[in-house]
Amino acid sequence: MKLSRPTPGAIVLALLMSSASAAEEIVIKTDQTQMLSVTGNPSAVVIGNPSIADATVHGSKVFIHGRGFGTTNLTILDLDGNQISSFDIVVQVGGDNNVAVFKAANRYSFVCVTLCENQMQVGDQFEWTDNIIKLNQKKMDLATGKTSASSQSAPAE
Repeated sequence: MKLSRPTPGAIVLALLMSSASAAEEIVIKTDQTQMLSVTGNPSAVVIGNPSIADATVHGSKVFIHGRGFGTTNLTILDLDGNQISSFDIVVQVGGDNNVAVFKAANRYSFVCVTLCENQMQVGDQFEWTDNIIKLNQKKMDLATGKTSASSQSAPAE
């Protein structure tokens, strides 16, 4: 059996593919932010799944925000649209004080510092999460001076 030598084009392609897949991994927790310093002037950031992570550019700093658990990727571009860097983002649920309680097939999430308080996470029991959203909206309405009548849409005339 005769072995063939790889062509120069195949070698270049293999090198490009290996460097493209060798993105640095960033691990962050939900509801946390991590700062990255990048070389060059970042102009745009592209996130594969913005429900998992989000990013903000401020000068030469990029802030990564953990939104929901999972994995996604981040590409940072300069003013000319050239790629400055690329990262794989892993977002993990909460911190050391987070607790998940499983009752039957349902999950309920809490943050326990002094007392255990509700904290919504993707995958929690739906009706329970929906009630937390409604309670948080009522709290926000009170804080911003809205009444229950003013927070509802006005009837069409």
